[in-house]
Amino acid sequence: MSKRTAFLVLVAAVTAAGTSSLIYEVLWIRQLSFALGSTAVAVSIMLTAFLGGLALGSMLMGRVADKLARPLKAFTVVEIVAAITGLASIPAIAYAGRAYVLIATTVGMTGFWSMVLRGVFALVIMAIPATLFGMTFPLATVAGTRLVGSNTAVGVVSAASSFGSAIGALVCGLWLEPTLGLFASALVASGLNVLAAAAAMVAGLRLHGAHE
Repeated sequence: MSKRTAFLVLVAAVTAAGTSSLIYEVLWIRQLSFALGSTAVAVSIMLTAFLGGLALGSMLMGRVADKLARPLKAFTVVEIVAAITGLASIPAIAYAGRAYVLIATTVGMTGFWSMVLRGVFALVIMAIPATLFGMTFPLATVAGTRLVGSNTAVGVVSAASSFGSAIGALVCGLWLEPTLGLFASALVASGLNVLAAAAAMVAGLRLHGAHE
């Protein structure tokens, strides 16, 4: 496999990861709406968790990605863990909603502190997968740079991630979730993470082999 072919496989992995992340974003909004009883609150909490997680993951991995001898091995591990935690987040949000109702009812919590409690439950659940989603871009960029150079890698990886995100939002909102439901849609998203991990592993055979 040539370096350019390996880079195209990496681009496919990034696209799949981007698609998965936006499927989860849509599913989180739906599940939070059911669990917390407010679409406006659900959207606000989801955006905080999702964007905050992306920023945190990108920042943490951005500090070390360039120092890794095998960035695509790390990419593979990140995607597998994202597949597990992302899938688990859907039923976890439902259970968190029940816990919130129980606690709020028991202590008579209303108003501002009720919102805080809702936010804490949701943020804790979504923080891990969202942070993992944020780690994929710096890892893919570093790996892509080693395959085809930074001038090509940065722009193409960014475009692939954005394109995948657009596909995920469109497909999930219009067809996937209304047709399959929440958990089955999460299974699809989780499968895309596994697919991204497999593609990264294939690309890594070329990249890592070139550095051994």
